[in-house]
Order: sequence, then structure tokens, then C-alpha cells
Amino acid sequence: MTLKPPLRPVSISTRFGSAVRMTELAGIAGELGADQIWVAQLPDHRDATILSSMFLQAAPAALVGTAVLPAYARHPVSTAQAALTLSEFSGGRFALGVGYSHQFVNEYVLGCRPGPPIGAMRDYLRIVTDLIEQGASTLEGRHFTGRAQYGSPRGPVPLFLAALRPQMIRLAVQRCDGILLWLCTPRYIREHVTPVVREACAKFGKDPEQFQVLTLVPTHVTDDPGDAYETATRQIQAYRLLPYYRYVLEANGELDPRELTLFGTKDQIRAQMEVYRGAGTTPVIAPFAETPDEFAETVTAAFEQ
Repeated sequence: MTLKPPLRPVSISTRFGSAVRMTELAGIAGELGADQIWVAQLPDHRDATILSSMFLQAAPAALVGTAVLPAYARHPVSTAQAALTLSEFSGGRFALGVGYSHQFVNEYVLGCRPGPPIGAMRDYLRIVTDLIEQGASTLEGRHFTGRAQYGSPRGPVPLFLAALRPQMIRLAVQRCDGILLWLCTPRYIREHVTPVVREACAKFGKDPEQFQVLTLVPTHVTDDPGDAYETATRQIQAYRLLPYYRYVLEANGELDPRELTLFGTKDQIRAQMEVYRGAGTTPVIAPFAETPDEFAETVTAAFEQ
């Protein structure tokens, strides 16, 4: 599938206030020109697919996607059903972002015995794409099985995969329309992601300019980012408990939170966004905002011409 390159992508956290407030933010983002709105899925917060249906109504010109649904929280047949329903409902404006997640979520929270990441996600993506593209799956995989049909109308569903390391990136290029990154510095992307994407695109016959590499980045417009940096530093330290993120955070030595955020004045935010673009990714702003006015101010600072 050929996707329009995003110009003004925004992410909204499921931690932000009430569901009604979050939907209000999606409407604000749409009014300010956001062309993609990504809904975070956290293990202890709201369901991103249901929020996506609300966001699709609130922002009728934007593509809305999940970033990302943990594979073991939802069987691939159910995931495909939800994605196809949201695509039909919105006229093809829903994007499905999925990921393997983490040992803590898969084993402790969900009580699953997950298979190896690449093998499990290969089965998962095969079932999802077969149902989306053909309306049927007959896969009896080592990690997921889907013997199912989908009889309702089927529309396009762009597929994104959370992928931080080479094997998962290659799988994403083979099976998906893009990847979603989090807690990645421009240097990490330039050295560890972009070369793998280009190599895999050459192998699988894809145009690297059409394969979307999106990086969610905490964003806050302010003349004094000190408090925001303190908050971001605490959150980053918590992510070090998860092995996949610890690998990324430690890949290039000691990190400065300024490398992982878009905090500062409008000019500073835009300058850092260009650094991300130069590394081979589109930054997706994830506003640090306590109120709708702060949210709008941050979105405006990042994108207003």
C-alpha cells in the first residue's frame, strides 16, 4: 500500500485526562492540521481501538492509528476484525500499529507463554494481513493459528510494527507499511535503523521513500524546559527496566534527555525536528500538556507555517 507521507503527525497518550478530554484533543489536533493521530496503548489504561473510533469522528480528515497494540493482548483474528471495522467506519482512515510488547506484559500481566519475538510476530502479521487483504486466513503457525474468514466489506488498513532492532525492522519492511519507534535518538535512528530499512527495502523490492519510519517524541513548547526535562528523565529511567528499551537507551552511551525530546521554544522544537528528519524518520509530536490550551500551543509551535 502506498501511503501519503505524513506532514503533521501527533500522538495522544491514553493517560491524558478523561476519554472525553482526549477526544477533545484529537479534535483540536485535527483542526490544527494534524494529518495523522496516533493513540498510545498502555497495559493499565484505556483501549486504543475504542479511542480510535472516537478520534476518527473528532478529526474527520486525519488518519488515526494505534501505537501500538500488544500482540498477546488480542488474537490476530480479533485484531483484523477491529481494524477492518474501523477502516470501513472511517472510509479507510484507520492504521493498525502492533508490537510484540515486553516480557513483563506478556508473561506477568497477561499470563502468556510467548514465542520468540520474530517467529511470533511473523505468524501474527501473516494472519492479520491475510484477513485484511484476502478476507481469509488458513495459517496454522507455530505461535498463532488463524482459521478464519471475514465476510463484511474490506477496505485498506495500513499496517505498522513496533521495531527497534534489525530482525524486527526487516520483518516490518517485508510485511508492513512502516515502523513505529519510541525513545530513539536521532543518532540511534541514523546508525541503527535507517541503514537496515534501506537494506531491507532493497531486498524486498520496496521504495525506502515510501516506507514510513515514525518516531514518537515528547514535545513541549516553553521558554524554560527545566521541569519538563525532570519529568522526562524520570519516565526514561523507568523504561530502562524493559530490556528492549534499555538496549536502545544504552546503545550510544549516557543519554541527555534533550536528545530524546522536543522541548523549548518554537524555533528550538522545529530545529530538533529537522535533526530527526535528517536521520531518516518523521517525528511524531507527543505533547506534554496539562490543558487543551497547552496542547494546542504545542501543536501550533511544531507545525504552524
